[in-house]
Amino acid sequence: MTRASFEAGRALLDFVDAHDDILFLISGGGSACVEVALGDEEEVSRKNAEWIASGMTIAEINARRRTLSAIKGGKLAARVRGRAVTLVYSDVSAGALHDVASGPTIPGSEAVLVADNATLVRAAAQIIGDNAVVVEEQIESDVADAALFLADRARRLRPGQVLVAGGEPTVVVRGRGRGGRCSELAVRFAAICEKEALFGSSDGVDGNSGVAGFRMPGRLEAGGAAGWKPALREALQAALERSDSYPIAAQVGEPIMIAPTGNNLRDLFLVACV
Repeated sequence: MTRASFEAGRALLDFVDAHDDILFLISGGGSACVEVALGDEEEVSRKNAEWIASGMTIAEINARRRTLSAIKGGKLAARVRGRAVTLVYSDVSAGALHDVASGPTIPGSEAVLVADNATLVRAAAQIIGDNAVVVEEQIESDVADAALFLADRARRLRPGQVLVAGGEPTVVVRGRGRGGRCSELAVRFAAICEKEALFGSSDGVDGNSGVAGFRMPGRLEAGGAAGWKPALREALQAALERSDSYPIAAQVGEPIMIAPTGNNLRDLFLVACV
């Protein structure tokens, strides 16, 4: 959260207080973009940064955010004099609409889901066609466990099939390196599984990496996932200890560059058995 977040929050309150019936459009990222602090703004910003880096799930983070906010947790909807309707573009667990942007209008308004990660996964599977193998559950575990899970599912694929999954693994920030959820998941996966894979963020922003995600080629020139050169494995471990996954991912994979999309349906993961 920045000074602009609190300026946007004050402008939002002025707008809501000046109107009766309001249609709200809520999407992921709203928690950081718009805020009205119950107390000190700098303290709210500091706490938010700590929680994001802690490895907590988004639900756990949002529960804490609501305690420090004058608009989250339905408090904004409570100010509406007339009818309030909310259209939601969700970046959280299926059905948890109150967690999108920490739920400024939920509860308290009529909520309609426009799209979520399941929408993204289904769209990808539809494009792939009959060879798509969809993971129905959201991947929300620690990033190391997420890599193990995807590798296990990938080993069951038959030639020609593509595993399609989505979610948002948690990552503990351990240093000032360059990277994000997708870049760290990509290198962890490539180190244990030789299948070709893609890890991408739907908003086009993977942490502070500057890219949207990575395509990993499968059998790497470095010796293949089962036999990475010792020097590369040592570099990987050192990089993970300082949250610097981007350089390793860029060394063994191909960065995915797209313009920020302005919306967030969490991340998309594809693994191909060729």
